[in-house]
Amino acid sequence: MAYCTLDDVKRLLRVLSISGNTQHKIRFSDSYTVPEIYSANTGTGILKGVEVLLNTYAGNELWHITFSSETAFTLYRGEGTASSDGTGSTSSNFTSTSGIIKITTSQWSGTPVAGDQFKFRTDSNVSTKDANEFLEDATIVVDGKLGEFISDDYLPFSTPNNLLKRAVMYISSSIIFTSVFSSLNAEQVPTLVRSWYNQGIRFADLFLSSIPGKNIHKYARYARFASREPLFAKVGIKEAAGVEDAKGEIETISVAYDEDYNEEEQIGST
Repeated sequence: MAYCTLDDVKRLLRVLSISGNTQHKIRFSDSYTVPEIYSANTGTGILKGVEVLLNTYAGNELWHITFSSETAFTLYRGEGTASSDGTGSTSSNFTSTSGIIKITTSQWSGTPVAGDQFKFRTDSNVSTKDANEFLEDATIVVDGKLGEFISDDYLPFSTPNNLLKRAVMYISSSIIFTSVFSSLNAEQVPTLVRSWYNQGIRFADLFLSSIPGKNIHKYARYARFASREPLFAKVGIKEAAGVEDAKGEIETISVAYDEDYNEEEQIGST
């Protein structure tokens, strides 16, 4: 179970392009440029947008549409007309042969004429599917951090709280960025991005510090002894006569004199 959603991660990644600098912008499967009309068009047709259907898709490539009548068109993938990706009509919803592009009737307005053309680019540098898997990777990192103190049997929540949500959000954003821009060296990675991974770990640490009796959970997480060797053999103490094969268990003390054996006695007390 991931502790946050991809929408949470996208919110954090958006800060990389908020200033208008798209050099380090992360674009997912559904990203495309606004469709444009060719300058030679004579009709009034307008294509307002498209839909990228496949969450496994990532790429930056040109698509263009050529009309053969007022309603009929062909979608081409890449430069020129060598690669057709299906034919359609403005009067019905269209899905490309590749299954990547969908254009609904509501996206068309005006009336094209034969010979009119429209173009757009799909513009993604990571697939939505891969991004979700990176999010799962970040969840595993956080679970590993939690596992230092608590196991599944001792989890103090039924649903992840906001600290864990943000821990995964920051760590997964760091993983996605460094994966997409793997060619950058450490100095080229924005300072903000370099801080995200450690910030995520700090959120996980803050969550752990909020758990009452955290150390009790830690002790419950691991066995006290690594083996069942006799205690005397394990610590290297020679067995006294009469205690051969002792396992180191503590017996209940019932002798009256020893009832307060664990309390410090005052000097001079009777």
